Amino acid sequence: MSEKMIAIPEGNLLRVAKIKNLKTLVAVEEKTRIDRKTLMAINAGRPVEQTILQSIADKIKVPIAHLFKSDQIDIYTCHYRDLKLQQLDGDALREIAGKTDYITWVLNANVSKDLEAILFQLSTSLRGWFKKVSVKGDPSQQDDLDMTTSAGIDEGVKEFARHKLKIFGATYVGWRTMHSLQGNVPVQTLEYRSRRRAVLSIVAENKTNPIVRVSIGVEPPKKFVAGELVGIDRVDIDGTQVWPRKIKHSRK
Repeated sequence: MSEKMIAIPEGNLLRVAKIKNLKTLVAVEEKTRIDRKTLMAINAGRPVEQTILQSIADKIKVPIAHLFKSDQIDIYTCHYRDLKLQQLDGDALREIAGKTDYITWVLNANVSKDLEAILFQLSTSLRGWFKKVSVKGDPSQQDDLDMTTSAGIDEGVKEFARHKLKIFGATYVGWRTMHSLQGNVPVQTLEYRSRRRAVLSIVAENKTNPIVRVSIGVEPPKKFVAGELVGIDRVDIDGTQVWPRKIKHSRK
């Protein structure tokens, strides 16, 4: 009597394998000794014998149930959000530049070569202001170089205004995820690192509050569920452990 054929959701084989540091089907083939053609069929969502799935789960050391889950945490997928931008003057630009040098420019208007030069100078002034704040910590204490940098920001705003253009922007938090081994006894750690970012946009004078879509990476969930963290022993957010896997110790 032939064994029942079953299938797992498309892409789940590699999704689970990646969390175990098996990032390709070649790596899965080497680990499981299952031929690549069969692995490709499984990853494509086509049915196979249950004993084959059980063998794969055993060799990559995950419960077979994880192969059937369609809601695994995917640490390689970026998320996006829409930001409503606000018009910025020199003071607002200095405030943003004091928080981050990770700035993305979005041009929603035709920019001539002359304006490209103005934009370059403004970007340079914003980076200079960030360095000043990050080094000195107090933007109110200015030397001659600081005053030149500050004036460059104001001049950039004025130059765009002369060409009937405005600067809009906003800050947001972006996330970067890393999957690593830590300690003498290897501990699989999922790390979330946040960073303040900004998006600035040049728009025509008659436009107001544009909306742009930005990538925020993978934002950590509000709750971590052990069953969704295949192969993960702990989760850190900005260097602080927020979730440990509870290890059951056997009684001697």
